[in-house]
Amino acid sequence: MSLTSQSIRNALEIKDPNITFIEDSHIQVIKGKESLVYPASLTYKPDHCANCGFADKIVKYGTQKVRIIAPSAGFRPAYILLKRQRYRCEACLTTFSAHSPYVWQNCQISQPVRQMILSEAMTNISLKDIARRYFVSDKTVQRIVDAEAKQHHNYQTQWLPPHMAFDEFKSTDKMSFIWCDSTSHTLGEILALRTSRTLKEYFESFPIEVRQAVNTISVDLNAGYVNLIPKLFPNAEIVIDRFHIIQMVNRAVNQIRVQTMKTLDHRSKKYKFMKQEWKQFLRPMEKLEKVNPRYHSSVGYYQTDYNLVMECLDLDDHFQIAYDTDQGLLKSLQNHDTSGFEKELRAYHQLDNAMDTPIASLKKHRKAVLNAVESPYSNGFLEGMISRIKKIKNTAYGYRNWRHFIDRIKLELAWYQTKDIATAA
Repeated sequence: MSLTSQSIRNALEIKDPNITFIEDSHIQVIKGKESLVYPASLTYKPDHCANCGFADKIVKYGTQKVRIIAPSAGFRPAYILLKRQRYRCEACLTTFSAHSPYVWQNCQISQPVRQMILSEAMTNISLKDIARRYFVSDKTVQRIVDAEAKQHHNYQTQWLPPHMAFDEFKSTDKMSFIWCDSTSHTLGEILALRTSRTLKEYFESFPIEVRQAVNTISVDLNAGYVNLIPKLFPNAEIVIDRFHIIQMVNRAVNQIRVQTMKTLDHRSKKYKFMKQEWKQFLRPMEKLEKVNPRYHSSVGYYQTDYNLVMECLDLDDHFQIAYDTDQGLLKSLQNHDTSGFEKELRAYHQLDNAMDTPIASLKKHRKAVLNAVESPYSNGFLEGMISRIKKIKNTAYGYRNWRHFIDRIKLELAWYQTKDIATAA
């Protein structure tokens, strides 16, 4: 075999010795595009007939030309014009064609191209972009993803991690349920609906012994989850996600800030500071600059962040109390101080403003909230995973088929990452 022939075989990722090149490559217009074509043949002596098993009555029976999509090193498509040998068995009078691991039977896409398409599908790229890059249709890319997904659809019901996280996200036109392992931060499963009936049917498929081994479940303040978990997981402690706690009280402080701001003259410096630098009221107090003044364009002079915030808090007593409560709860969460957090809840009295609602919710779910203060587990990683899911959806301009969407999510976030983790371990 010449060096040139071997170089072409390496470039096209051909390892099957039964495929040989019979002519030089040439440029040919295929489907309206100038394409690089490699004429080749596939032939060998069959071991036996696939139908009857006899080997001594097989004769050659012409050839069949097929056009195989090959890896392209340039801007134009590359094809292998393959003469596939056909055979006839004189014993059973059946015919069959030569086959190669380089391309599946009844398929026109080579295995290297299939692997490159699948590798691209593991990143956040639209199917049409992948199809354009490898000179196939977007439906072909979807079929390759579907074929890979069939190898991973093993819904086991014999094991659950000791620490879990629950949440939901909008999939197609409905809200879907997702759970993950809080320790390894790996995806567990995605269900089409988040209804109590759907969750009950799914988790009851696990033996009670498996569900009893679950120690903690991190959730947001979704009443459906909070009420359902004790029925499905008798020994699990409910942990309210710390991010949602902070988000609730911060949103309340922000609403009170807006209400206070609206009582001021729109031309006043305090109004401009509260409007333009609203994030200062949500920062931890210890991170506010107290010593070195800096220029604030909102007020037009040099002042410390701390002094400006305090001047605005003095405008309304209820604003001051809500701010102090927010800061106390935030500090207790950061320090995992359950007694300090509980003290802040007990010390709070109704203000008839936006802070009343989140405090009432925290008091109602007091035990689960205190678990969140001392527990190292939260839904932060799950929120990040849902953010990635939203990007997958945005890149595709939305999905109409729920199964296609879920397969793409698992392809990018679960199946191959899980293998990598297992290999590294």
